[in-house]
Amino acid sequence: MKSRQPDKGLSQAIAGVAHESIQQSLAARIDRRNAERVPLRVYVSYFTDEWMGLSRGQGWLVDLSKTGCKILGPALMVETSVTLVFYFQDENDPLCVSNTTVTWSDGETFGVRFPKLKAQERQRVQELVLKYATFPARSREHTAFRLA
Repeated sequence: MKSRQPDKGLSQAIAGVAHESIQQSLAARIDRRNAERVPLRVYVSYFTDEWMGLSRGQGWLVDLSKTGCKILGPALMVETSVTLVFYFQDENDPLCVSNTTVTWSDGETFGVRFPKLKAQERQRVQELVLKYATFPARSREHTAFRLA
């Protein structure tokens, strides 16, 4: 009697499901954010501390969350402490956030994590995130903001 081989289509379907599951698992591990980021295009200037070798840069804020942001511009080294000045197109003064930490750097972009923000800074960031949040597209794993 001839042994029966599994249906080729079935084995490919099983492999596809396994591949998709692995991709979702990897994406969850890579995306460790605990807050949704909102897309923006805002001018930003930044400078590092003197002990890191004072450097200045300019770029564009391309997304913002209550915990950090992504900047398009000359990249800084990971773990660098940097002061950011955001020039939002509103009636308020520029927002200056000190002691942010560069968490990743990739060529012409880098990400920073905010320190524990002062009440006024936190409120302004939360208002901006709320203003630009796209609720239908938001993720169920991340919160766009939390009123504090």
